[in-house]
Amino acid sequence: MRQRNYYFLLGIILLFLVSLTVDLAGTAGGFKVFGHGTPVKQGLDLTGGIRVLLQARNCKGASQDAMTSAIDVITKRVNAFGVSEPQVSQVGSCGVDVEVPDIKDPDQLRTTLGSTGLMVIYGMGSLAQLAQGAVFPYTNVKTYCGAAKASLPCIVANGNELDSGQIGVSTDNLGQPIVLFGVKGGAVGRLSDYTSANVGTGHMAIVLDGKVVSDPNIQGAITGGNGEINNIGTVDAATALSISLKYGALPIAFDIQASDQVSATLGPQYVRASIVAGAIGLGIVILFMLIYYRLPGLLADLALIVYATVIFAIFKLIPVTLTLAGIAGFILSIGMAVDANVLIFERLKEEIRAGKTLGAAIEAGFNRAWTSIRDSNISTMITCVVLYWFGQTFAAAVIVGFATTLFIGVLISMFTAVVVSRTFLRLIVGRGMQFNPALFGAGLEKVGRDDVVIRRSTQE
Repeated sequence: MRQRNYYFLLGIILLFLVSLTVDLAGTAGGFKVFGHGTPVKQGLDLTGGIRVLLQARNCKGASQDAMTSAIDVITKRVNAFGVSEPQVSQVGSCGVDVEVPDIKDPDQLRTTLGSTGLMVIYGMGSLAQLAQGAVFPYTNVKTYCGAAKASLPCIVANGNELDSGQIGVSTDNLGQPIVLFGVKGGAVGRLSDYTSANVGTGHMAIVLDGKVVSDPNIQGAITGGNGEINNIGTVDAATALSISLKYGALPIAFDIQASDQVSATLGPQYVRASIVAGAIGLGIVILFMLIYYRLPGLLADLALIVYATVIFAIFKLIPVTLTLAGIAGFILSIGMAVDANVLIFERLKEEIRAGKTLGAAIEAGFNRAWTSIRDSNISTMITCVVLYWFGQTFAAAVIVGFATTLFIGVLISMFTAVVVSRTFLRLIVGRGMQFNPALFGAGLEKVGRDDVVIRRSTQE
């Protein structure tokens, strides 16, 4: 048992050191881990970002259902850029306001938001190859491609026949970025028939929003329903194209009416105030645990420091975008972590007063408090899941941030309260040292080694 406790202690120390390294990366004088910094992702209210105002081209034809669907697609596209908690909201009857925090490539974001994302694959037969970026010049096209060569352009696959599960970014043999795609349904047979009949002589124009993205010569039959788009240019352009295809076409065509940088809605003084408030709250909690629970409280404080270090590292690695609401969820999770220790230590004192040895009291305290800790924390996590779903469904980014940080915090607090604190207490008992009863706040005469039975104080 003692050897296992030492293994646990070694694991806790390693976890703490790794987490501390991640916490310091990118924040302490440019310190980096493996050559890379790990900055904290901040929300729009803390760091500012970019604001894009979209307006439907045909406002009269934009129904409310179409606007709701468009907002959902736009939100998914923005999130696919690695951005959390964008603020996407409807403005008037046919406008959409998009506010995105800390975006790396504003121009690529504008391109993605302004694109409807409607891709059509045309069979060009033996017609001349089209230039990349050219507006598709044909309006008279066949609705499908048969096995015979087409004398006029024909539709091989419509946008709604794309298989989103097969869309992604890769590289070709020369290291150039390409976009992989796949089709489903009847388009699989049409793609196979057309490419088989036009090997070496025909072209297959891939047209996005009316402009030619690629018009490759058919080098071989495509029988599996999947292909690739090349000659894209940069990796960012390939990523933007795959995002537009993967999350579907916008039901309405939009134009960008305005685009500008926005400053943080909360000034630096609010950020400093929230950090100071969190530090003061953590300090008060540490002091209370130390005064009221004494030695167990001291060990709980050490576990709380481990908790804060680990959870902040997780926030940076996922990464979690920290907004003021997210910080509030993190601070609330600290209280949940302390609450678990309070349940454990109160039960520990009861077991000691019942006459159990110190080691037995510690084990009983943790075992009997576990069910209460488990049930209360699982209830909180279920509530977080509901809040997260609500925030995602109704585009309430503030609720999403609060639910995310609280869920992660509660999950980690269960680990630190039950594993870390328990390991520390077991190691103290295993040393076989004599303890002052006041160290446990149980009002007892004497606390000795694990084989010493603790008696009630006659002064109680």
